Amino acid sequence: MTTTPAKPGVIVTVLYKRTPNLHFNLSYYLSHHFPLAKKLWEPHGMTDGYMVVPKPDSEFAYTVTMHWKDIQAWEEATGDQEEMAELTGDVKNFTNEMPVFVVGNVVS
Repeated sequence: MTTTPAKPGVIVTVLYKRTPNLHFNLSYYLSHHFPLAKKLWEPHGMTDGYMVVPKPDSEFAYTVTMHWKDIQAWEEATGDQEEMAELTGDVKNFTNEMPVFVVGNVVS
């Protein structure tokens, strides 16, 4: 019997804009930063996540999509100052740009 995964309550999209000065170490991101985020955030309610490399003509060079059970889970995770300091402190290890976060409730 196949089960359908539960629909997320919130999707968080992280966008890294394609700029002439962008440096992004995808290997480091995939081997260290993303696993760190999963380790810290899954206990809070992150249920899935994907790294996407858009087509070269896209406005964004990299995007990350995370599924969360609800907005409270996202707010709890990002409200943990110690964990957020660890994650934001690691950003300099893979990129010179700060990402843009788009947080939204799933409506369909």
